[in-house]
Amino acid sequence: MTEPAAVEKPSPPIPVPDVAAAMPAQAQPSPLDRLDDAVLPAVFRVLDAARSRLADTADREAGRARRLAERARRGRASGDGPVDTETAGSPALLDVVGVAPGGVVDRGARVLVLGLVALIVVSAAAAMLQSVDRDRSSNATAPAAALTGSPPATSPPAAQPVTPTVTIGPGASDSVAEYLGASRQNLASLTAAAPAADLYAVASLTGPVTPDQLIDLFGSYRAVQVFFTAGTGGQVEQATVRDPVADVHTAFASAAAQAQARAETEARAGDAGADNRDRQAAAQLRVGCACLFAAVVRAPAGRLSQLAADPRVRIVDPAPPGAGPPSVRFLPLSPDRR
Repeated sequence: MTEPAAVEKPSPPIPVPDVAAAMPAQAQPSPLDRLDDAVLPAVFRVLDAARSRLADTADREAGRARRLAERARRGRASGDGPVDTETAGSPALLDVVGVAPGGVVDRGARVLVLGLVALIVVSAAAAMLQSVDRDRSSNATAPAAALTGSPPATSPPAAQPVTPTVTIGPGASDSVAEYLGASRQNLASLTAAAPAADLYAVASLTGPVTPDQLIDLFGSYRAVQVFFTAGTGGQVEQATVRDPVADVHTAFASAAAQAQARAETEARAGDAGADNRDRQAAAQLRVGCACLFAAVVRAPAGRLSQLAADPRVRIVDPAPPGAGPPSVRFLPLSPDRR
């Protein structure tokens, strides 16, 4: 008969001296040390539990992997094998992460590919449209000479004088009576059709007037051109005006200087008659002679008819609607032409 095993008696706990109590007041632990003593044991317990759980999970997954490998080996050997109920219901890793067909990654990849294709198509279309726009711009800005092979102009050509295409006034061989009748009928027709329509017209006077008299006659009209002459058989002058007062006096002074220059040339050439005529014309122009006999004015057709009724006006001959200087040449009817 064997003797019963001796039971070890627990050793009595070793008394631990109370160090904190034995420490003097100046050696007591700091608050941080007390915080470490209170918190660190709990943190260590949590970390140890997490480590244990992770180790169990790793062991469990390792066992599952070994069973899957064993099952694969048996399947290759016999063509069939028992189904592991623990692993049969486990979803495949590709299905979990979404890489399998129809998964999240698969659908995202398809969307990305379609987006890239759409971006390429849009970029190609934009490039084609830009090319078409450049071609249109170059064709629109290219001068007609470029189409025939000559180089394009680098700067716009200088403005060329406009050649009048319409003449308003009596011709040299026209009958004065017929001209007067046709002009009056034309003005009446235009006034009846559109009395408020602006028209240009040449107003020929019954006799020459001074610059002041011209202002009195055409002061309420817009005069754009005046005709005058000076001296016996003098040359007919014309001037474009904006200010009927200043521009008419300037035109008179310029014509007087030209007449004086002609007179000096004629005197040297021995032409006494021409010299006398031009000197007389220069003197008359300098004093503001009664030399003005016609003006081109712009006004509504109804007001032009009122101007034609003035006894100082011989005839008002209007241009067609929409026509005016410089495309229209106005010829006045001189007072001495009957």
